[in-house]
Amino acid sequence: MRYNTEDLVTLASQSSSKYDKEGILVLREKSDGFFRRSEGSKRSNKSSKMKRDSFSCVGPNTSVSSERWFRLSGNLLFYLKTRDHWSEPMGLIVLENYTVKIDPRPPTTTGFHFVIEFESGGYQCLGTSSESERSSWMESLKHASFSSIRAKLTSLKLQIQSKLSMGAHSIVVADLEEGTPIDEPGLIKASGYVKDVSESPLCEISISCDNLLCDSHGRAPNVKCVVHVRNGPGQNWIKYGSTELIERSSNPIFLTTMSFRESDGVCEQSDARFTIFNVRERMTGTQTMIGHLIVSLGSLKNIDRIRLPISSSSPHPGSTPHSHVGFLSIVVWNLEREERGSTESTPCRATASQPTHIRRHHEGDEKTVGDMIHIQPSPSSHGFSHRRTQSLPPRLGYKLKIPLQNNFGILYSQPFMQTYRFHSGLGGDIFVHEIMAESKFSFLFPQQLLSLWIAEEKELLQEMIGLGELREPWHTKQVKLLERHLWLINVYTQARNNLFHYKGTDFKLSSTKFDSTYEFVPLNLHLQRMWAQNESLHKNGFHDIITTGAYTATSQGFQQGGLGRMLNSYKQFDSNEKTNLKTHSAWYLANKVNMTYESVQGIKRLRKEIVERMQVIMKLAKERKTHGLHRFVEDIYHRCRLLLSICDQSLIEEAFDFLEHQKVTLSIPTSTSVDFDALGRSSDAPRLIIDEGIDTPNSPLRSVVELFKKRAEASKEVSSSEDHTPDSGLGIEDVVKSFLDSPSSNYYRPSEEPEPWDLTQLNIEASVISLNSKVISLAGQGANISFSSLRPIQRAQSVKTQLNSGSPKVISDSWRKSLREESSSSTTTSGSKGGKLSLVPLNLNIPSSVAGPDTTKSFPVPSTVSKNGEDWGEELRASLKKLRLAMDGLLKTSRLAHSIFRLQENAEKSQLGYVIKYRRDVCFSQALTCLVTALMGRLWCRKPDPSFLYVMTRQGPLVTFHSYLTYLSDEASMFWDMKVAIEDLKSVEFVLTLQSGRRGEDETDFEPNPRLPFPLPKVSGSRSNLKILLPVPDGVFAMLPMGSSRSTSFVVTPVFLNIGINENASYAERFKSMESQEKSNHDNYSRLLDYHRQYQSLSLPIKYNNSKRNSTPEPNVPRLLDMLHEELLAKKKKNVEIIHLSATITRLMMGLRLTSCKSGKDRTAMAATLEQVQILSQDYDLAEHEFQLALDAMRSEGTRRENTLKNIGQRKYAFNSLQVFALPKVYRPPPGTFGATTT
Repeated sequence: MRYNTEDLVTLASQSSSKYDKEGILVLREKSDGFFRRSEGSKRSNKSSKMKRDSFSCVGPNTSVSSERWFRLSGNLLFYLKTRDHWSEPMGLIVLENYTVKIDPRPPTTTGFHFVIEFESGGYQCLGTSSESERSSWMESLKHASFSSIRAKLTSLKLQIQSKLSMGAHSIVVADLEEGTPIDEPGLIKASGYVKDVSESPLCEISISCDNLLCDSHGRAPNVKCVVHVRNGPGQNWIKYGSTELIERSSNPIFLTTMSFRESDGVCEQSDARFTIFNVRERMTGTQTMIGHLIVSLGSLKNIDRIRLPISSSSPHPGSTPHSHVGFLSIVVWNLEREERGSTESTPCRATASQPTHIRRHHEGDEKTVGDMIHIQPSPSSHGFSHRRTQSLPPRLGYKLKIPLQNNFGILYSQPFMQTYRFHSGLGGDIFVHEIMAESKFSFLFPQQLLSLWIAEEKELLQEMIGLGELREPWHTKQVKLLERHLWLINVYTQARNNLFHYKGTDFKLSSTKFDSTYEFVPLNLHLQRMWAQNESLHKNGFHDIITTGAYTATSQGFQQGGLGRMLNSYKQFDSNEKTNLKTHSAWYLANKVNMTYESVQGIKRLRKEIVERMQVIMKLAKERKTHGLHRFVEDIYHRCRLLLSICDQSLIEEAFDFLEHQKVTLSIPTSTSVDFDALGRSSDAPRLIIDEGIDTPNSPLRSVVELFKKRAEASKEVSSSEDHTPDSGLGIEDVVKSFLDSPSSNYYRPSEEPEPWDLTQLNIEASVISLNSKVISLAGQGANISFSSLRPIQRAQSVKTQLNSGSPKVISDSWRKSLREESSSSTTTSGSKGGKLSLVPLNLNIPSSVAGPDTTKSFPVPSTVSKNGEDWGEELRASLKKLRLAMDGLLKTSRLAHSIFRLQENAEKSQLGYVIKYRRDVCFSQALTCLVTALMGRLWCRKPDPSFLYVMTRQGPLVTFHSYLTYLSDEASMFWDMKVAIEDLKSVEFVLTLQSGRRGEDETDFEPNPRLPFPLPKVSGSRSNLKILLPVPDGVFAMLPMGSSRSTSFVVTPVFLNIGINENASYAERFKSMESQEKSNHDNYSRLLDYHRQYQSLSLPIKYNNSKRNSTPEPNVPRLLDMLHEELLAKKKKNVEIIHLSATITRLMMGLRLTSCKSGKDRTAMAATLEQVQILSQDYDLAEHEFQLALDAMRSEGTRRENTLKNIGQRKYAFNSLQVFALPKVYRPPPGTFGATTT
């Protein structure tokens, strides 16, 4: 076994009161044993001759008996060199896995002998001078093992619990020890969990000790203070909180403070007991009590500072029972709740102090309260209060304000708070509130993403069914694609059901990372918030970090190496096809699939925008308001031009040619009834009449039905395909009915012939011209358009031309650019008089900013306008309906082409594509949920910041993701998953909307859920064009810039930096290539540099840093970027300075911060606490000598220890000693806080 000799010698040299039993025993050992050579032999440098003691016996098998002084401490049996108790320690016997019994062998000497036999086969013979001594020693040794001590401890806990249960309330011991929240009214609970983070406590105190006694060797104690409270004499003491551990100090000043809150069950009549402990061993928590004292909370509220003697309740070296073993100083300050609109804190006069009653409670004195001591108030309490520790000079008082966070409880749950008081270099104090809370978005927001993806998969399913019956081998491929779509729909639907019915905490435990039940939920998602205030600088502020586990699909495994490598394998299919084939057609097939998919999404987006404008036109027409009507017609005209330029005619013709040769012509039989009970519907459901040839053997509709039957029979749960969750989309019956029942369905029926492409174009052009002519007839003014001008302004280059030229360029971006330009120009034109153009649903009132300043009154009808009293809406309805049907035909044709090119794709590539899609959706859901949590927390739970809102709406916020994954083995795959998921965030569009109970821009997309009492962002769009509607409070919405050149929509700039810091990183950096990680960091640095160039163009005012006596501008961001670039090129091992510099840069540009590791618990905790202390040092002038002390305090008593308890049930970080040694110095947890094995 491994051991520390110095620690064992110290443990064997304590005073007699420290041991369970000691005395003289006869030790029998071999002459050539280990102990014989240790005690008696001395090897000279010149000679190898052994010098033996006089009582040694010569011979290899001769045993020697000698009297030694033995000491028993727990399961450790020490023996000294001689029989004198003052001799030096000689050896140790570890009592574990053993039995004690009388020695059956005849003794070689006189005495009473017994033997300790170990399960490993060894034994040790001992003897006493009397039989009574032997019995006493044997009894003590039998109960000295660790298992016996643990059983005794468990028994004592049960006895305590039994005694506590006799009172008014039953208190679980585990709750008292771990501080888990207890909501039972009238019951005192441990501090930490709060109901309202803005609650003003009864008082907050800071504790320090002085003149504590040292041990017999003159060593100062390792001091820790534990606070217990009770609501009256005779009631049970409840552990309320504790301070951090101060090592080797007789005058410790604790940085952790205590806040007594009424929500915890305490009141002014409550008593507080301060117990001072000497922690002898940090890893096991072995501690002895030095002393304690009792104070009334009501008396503490009326003073500023007091120094009280600490009474010893047990004999202590150098003291007598109930004597004073030191002094305890308590500094008290009262905090007030910050009011709305209040400014920074101002000095205030302290209230007149009153005499303080201190209770000195002696051991065994249960009935009497104690002696009442009259304490005169300190002189400083009559003037300005100076809430200071005794080590700092007095100064004027400072009115402390609890920061206002009214909306915190709306978005977050289970807030855990810890408070600190640090010293600054300017002679002041820094007050810190550290908060950790669970996000309510963890299980709710992914449900919307799943609903969107389910609807998209059903659309793809409908596209494939719309092809009808095909000839072989295309029919077989068609059935395989249908099965994959159904598989994804079932998986996503089950995942959404799991999330919808989930009841529990608002975060996913790190210990469940391998469970696929909630794989779309981010792992261990928490908000880590710090509020700091420097009273001498009059400076305070919030600093948020979102902590979470890696965005990865752990439950799916890492056999294929993560998303990055899977995407590379996916691209290899194209390069292989290009190499093997003489033509470029197969190589460009993937581009065809992508282009037709982008075309479908672009048509859907433009169609939605045109329909919204058509609704506004109908609204104005019904109200006979002519002014501004032509502007919406012109806007529709511009979007129709883009609509006709999206699709490539050569692709459409190629798809039609394939369908003409491969589709089986069906002779439509008589109507056939299909019973959808087999698909999971109830027996009384109406039978659907299908006249599309479903009874033909190879019909795709028949294939869908058969697939559902097989799936139901395999699982023996026919009802599993039925979806009962809200917003569940269409079931399989509705999928089929959508082809047959809707005359304007966006999918071709299996037996329907596709509309010619030229005819579709002509229908759209004719509809727009007809609409414009009718508007001119009614309003006297219309858009300036002609038939020829409707042709696409920039017809995209055909794929056939690209194939001939050999260019791999994808044309999907051309229409996107045109769409942005056209939208910008049309918006500026339409809103030149009446402000920015707003998209208003049909049933809402039209604001003046939409239709112009005079839309509320009717204009005189021009002479060209019909004088009849006909309804203008009816005049326009036919043209609008014709335009809508024409757009539906265009969408049908694009979907048909997309499904055909998907059918022609390589089978292996197609299968890999679905695996990638599934994994990518899981990782993206986790990343987007974390990003939405960060954005909503910034907008809702802090005071509105005009500068941040200006940057958000003009450029978009900077979001920095820091990861501590090691680029090795599974964590390397996690790195690739995170990289792809974070890259996908660039394409997400966020729109700020007012949260006032109104519906969003698209009324059909917003259905309020009564289960959600908080503002839940809404998701719309598709995978490639996702839009998130973020509701914001009135105060934030009022500050948004609403000019014509600005928008409430934005996209984020994600920056992802990864540095490994654990022991595997040491191996990876030495033996593995880190090129991929280094390239990723360099690429993200370039993105950060580009963002800063745009940020500088905003011309924001310079902020001054008043953390020094002379105010200086904030650190130069360009200089920090240069330093970051130098660190990236330095090739240092575990170069965490990259993380530190990027965090500072992000903070200076008002960006958002997210930190993660494998589980978001251990390495993340070290990183989050380090960043908090660095902020205190850089922005709040934390004293240099307290940097490491503050770091240890936050890691030992802060919120991150509670995070480990919530995840794995232990207040331990999952590091062993070797792993801690491998961490960079500033990332190492203090002793006693690590050792857990569960991650």
